[in-house]
Amino acid sequence: MSDDYNSKYKSINHSHSAITLDDEGTHFDSLSKPAAETDFWEETALGLVGQAGDNDVLLWAAGYFLSGNGKGIWGEGITAEREIQLIVVPRAQRGTMSDNNFLRVGWTPSERLSTDQVKVSRDDERVIWDFDGLRFEAAPPNLALKGEAGGAHFDLTYEQNGTPLWNWGPFANAAQSDRAGYDAFVTASGTIKLPEQTLELINAYGVREHILTGQMNDPVKNLPAPNWMWWLYTIEGDVKVNFFQINDQMQLGFVKYGEHEQVNISSQNEEEKIRFVVTEKWEDPRTGMNLPVKWRLDMERAGCKVAVDIAAHGRAYSHWPTAHGTRMYCYLLSTMTGTVDLPDGRTIELKEHLTVNSFCRTILTATESTTGSAAQRPV
Repeated sequence: MSDDYNSKYKSINHSHSAITLDDEGTHFDSLSKPAAETDFWEETALGLVGQAGDNDVLLWAAGYFLSGNGKGIWGEGITAEREIQLIVVPRAQRGTMSDNNFLRVGWTPSERLSTDQVKVSRDDERVIWDFDGLRFEAAPPNLALKGEAGGAHFDLTYEQNGTPLWNWGPFANAAQSDRAGYDAFVTASGTIKLPEQTLELINAYGVREHILTGQMNDPVKNLPAPNWMWWLYTIEGDVKVNFFQINDQMQLGFVKYGEHEQVNISSQNEEEKIRFVVTEKWEDPRTGMNLPVKWRLDMERAGCKVAVDIAAHGRAYSHWPTAHGTRMYCYLLSTMTGTVDLPDGRTIELKEHLTVNSFCRTILTATESTTGSAAQRPV
């Protein structure tokens, strides 16, 4: 098992393996060290972007099991988090960023859940992760988000669209690789009831994510400031575009199309082209950050070419406090305009196509000194 964080991404091996009901349960007990002796982070999540009336909507909903029994990265003992980031902004604002309200749940100390507030159950048809009333239901290839959090009531159904990206490896290999899991693209529909309105979503799309990481995934140590981790995706018909910047030195792209076709693109290979550039920033009055809000993405390999401009028109964010520092996790409701050329001869034209973009970065290391930062628990 390599200690090199980047090496895990240099050696991604994809498969078209179907997601099974066994995959949808918890897997932290399969790590090389028992839960009582290691840090781990296991996530179940559903995200979407879509339209509801005159509004554009972005939702990130996730539940996490956390352990700080190794280096104490995630606090003491085994606990849990549920997270909601919900953006609702008028569709007329596309292409222009302005201050927007958003719903956020989770990651403040008072919101941390104890394990007796979380229940994972299974029958012959489905697995349910229930985070104090916010329920993630999985019956592959069908999924659902039900229940309430932060005053929002969710009744959403999802259906897997194509084969998953097993970027993190199969759960059966978690003990060897210290990580496992997948991302799958999905279509979505249903309702989100807020105190002031009900959002009716039809033909939305998004991602289903289930990821496990172990002792070696210390996000502050592996991704120190000023590195940015970016993650974006968009879907148009059978075409799915995914860009992942691990850190400032490593970028990966994945273009899926047809039934099983997939092109992988990496900045580590000289014959492949991948470039992600910030083209405009906006002074966020809420965070005080000079926040990136427009980008250019170019990716090219083996007859596949992505050439798009991306613009954000809404944002939401959370802070992830760990024993070694604080990360900022920000979602950006965006649009994508440009073209995707495919090896099968098709050109997909996108115009203000709804897109999810997000970043995660360290904004404070716990041990700061006049000689520099150290990713360790303060003495």
